[in-house]
Amino acid sequence: MGLKKKKNVIILSCCMVACFILYQLYFFLTITSEANMNVVVPVLDYNSIKDLLHLRSEDDKYLNEHGMIRGIYYADIKSYRPDSNKEFKCKTSHQKIPFERVNDDFCDCEDGTDEPSTTACPDGIFYCDTQSPRKQTLSISSSKVNDGICDCCDGSDEWLHSNSDKLLSQSSPKHYRFYVTQCPNNCNK
Repeated sequence: MGLKKKKNVIILSCCMVACFILYQLYFFLTITSEANMNVVVPVLDYNSIKDLLHLRSEDDKYLNEHGMIRGIYYADIKSYRPDSNKEFKCKTSHQKIPFERVNDDFCDCEDGTDEPSTTACPDGIFYCDTQSPRKQTLSISSSKVNDGICDCCDGSDEWLHSNSDKLLSQSSPKHYRFYVTQCPNNCNK
């Protein structure tokens, strides 16, 4: 191969690598930018299935409108899928339990990772639906989930209440609360 051909191959290879890196950077910035209001790209298109929500089973109550398990940190979403043996692996103890025991209102894992949507684990953490990589991830103690007080800025911790229930709103800068029928979304303020 001549010197000119080697030079062309090197230049072409460098251009391909640079294009790939730029594409990956664009994709990463698109997902993590605050321009899309801290919303993670949904797994399911909620608008196309909202007419079918009456078909959801009792087990689906722990799924949010994006089809993801409530209360998990979005970076850990792949660990909340059953493995090939239909088991769930606890985060710190690496203990394996049947996947049916996730969100069954009984704390099986020592770290509480098997109950992200319930109040079963005393040391559990509930991650609000609105999460941002640039800000501190919004999380609360799992004991505050569905307690009638809006703790998450988006109200995602009070998902079990009906519209006829009275809820205490988020704390304002003046430190007063009032009753609401639905938690307001104050995350982008």
